[in-house]
Amino acid sequence: MDFLFPPRTFERLEGNCVWGAHERELVGNSDIPAQGYRLRVQTDVIHLEASDKMGLFYGRQLLGELKEQHPDGELPCCRIEDWPDFKNRGYMLDISRDRVPTMEHLFHLVDQLVRLRYNQLQLYTEHTFAYKEHKTVWAHASPMTASEIRELDQYCRDRHIELVPNQNSFGHMERWLAHDAYRHLAECPEGFRHPISGAWRPQGSVIKPDAQSLEFLDGLYRELLPNFSSRKFNIGGDEPWELGWGASADAVKAQGKHKVYADFLGRVCELATEHGSEPMCWSDVLLEEPSFIERLPESVCPVIWGYEVGHPFEQQCTVLAELGHNFYVAPGDSTWTSYTGRLPTMLTNVQSAARIGKKYGAAGLLMTHWGDNGHPQTWPVSLPGLVWAGLQSWNGQIGEESLEKNLRHILGDQDGAFVETLLESGKVDERLGVHLVNKSFLADANLMTSAERDRLKLQPEASALRRFKRDCETWLESLTSTELDARDAAQLVEELELVLRLNLFAVSRCLKESEVAPEALRESYARCWHSRSRPGGLGDSLEKIFGFTH
Repeated sequence: MDFLFPPRTFERLEGNCVWGAHERELVGNSDIPAQGYRLRVQTDVIHLEASDKMGLFYGRQLLGELKEQHPDGELPCCRIEDWPDFKNRGYMLDISRDRVPTMEHLFHLVDQLVRLRYNQLQLYTEHTFAYKEHKTVWAHASPMTASEIRELDQYCRDRHIELVPNQNSFGHMERWLAHDAYRHLAECPEGFRHPISGAWRPQGSVIKPDAQSLEFLDGLYRELLPNFSSRKFNIGGDEPWELGWGASADAVKAQGKHKVYADFLGRVCELATEHGSEPMCWSDVLLEEPSFIERLPESVCPVIWGYEVGHPFEQQCTVLAELGHNFYVAPGDSTWTSYTGRLPTMLTNVQSAARIGKKYGAAGLLMTHWGDNGHPQTWPVSLPGLVWAGLQSWNGQIGEESLEKNLRHILGDQDGAFVETLLESGKVDERLGVHLVNKSFLADANLMTSAERDRLKLQPEASALRRFKRDCETWLESLTSTELDARDAAQLVEELELVLRLNLFAVSRCLKESEVAPEALRESYARCWHSRSRPGGLGDSLEKIFGFTH
């Protein structure tokens, strides 16, 4: 049998079962792991046993696939068992870096999550929820409304997906702190110099760790959380870049940055608990001084994030496992600050997170899709990561051949040409011979002026750029004859064409052939944006992508 999710055990038995045979279902078999199932197809009856309702759902899913493969009316007698490696298999979509999806696209995403056996969805939010008293912050962002969240929550629940609230609550608050009405909450209200890029930021990104900030967060939680049925709540807390440089300078000098951070994070977690939630938080700062993790409430679930090959998941999982904390691992799809993604990095990163997370008993795997620098990557570019993390979080032994099989199935790609272009174009950095951290060279270079780009120490050879240009042109030609059996086939083709043309435009800038973006490219960018995303954020994204190319 050739299944989209190859089961852990498959045994072919003698004989066949005629369609219409009696089907018996049993839920509550304690011999089967959580969310697992056991299917026995006999000549006269089909038995489906499961440990719980989720297992029954996945067993029905596989039985449906078996029937699709045998439309002649006879099913092969067989015995199948399967269950997931992780209890929680989540997908986190960034809806704060310019791109907020339409409701239609969010429903479509949920349908794909169901197909790929995810059971959790998070919408990473900074400023894109329509808080009643804070319109200044979200006025131009086309935010999610309370009624939309409730509608999406119900849609998810009906499909065994848990919609988990996600509101960053410490760092990454620059969209709030840029406005005069919120500057009093900032650690550095007059701005700060970013410790990694060295660039001056005219507004702060971290709220100061005090009672006033807690009161502000209390108001947000009071309005946001009742719209979700989930008790989980990701409060964020990552990358507090300028903590200790402004309002909390004296406290940090006296107590140390990590104590000040952990004390405030603990109070935020307690606040979330008071609202009936079980808090999750990013673990990057906590893992710098693990002793402070023990100061957090026991209900807190840290999330270990890391997006590169060689991320120290082993070391970090060991720390949290030894402390006895529930925790998640969170790899990334490596599509941000990239046009066609960084496929080899994604494959290895996800596989490593899944393997090591399972080894140390992680409670879940959360696949992250970020939208840094304008969120230019289109829907098809996100699909390899979406599929691969679904496969790996269910069963880390599933091989890469199932990635292509699932992509072709989702896209209705009969001859595989579209999927081949999608996957091959995701190897852009390998083709150029340049590897950067958390970004692709061409997308990063396109954010720079010509003079800034010329000063880069690490650049591809001109010959490599020209070879890649020819590759892109060949792929574009192949897409003209691509036929997909999907309701949005034309849309998918244009979206892949767009990112290939963005790569070509970046190549032309690097080769000093052109600094002016073709008007047709801008028009295609806007058209693809509107097909799946709301209008808010498009202007900011266009400025980021084409701002240096006027």
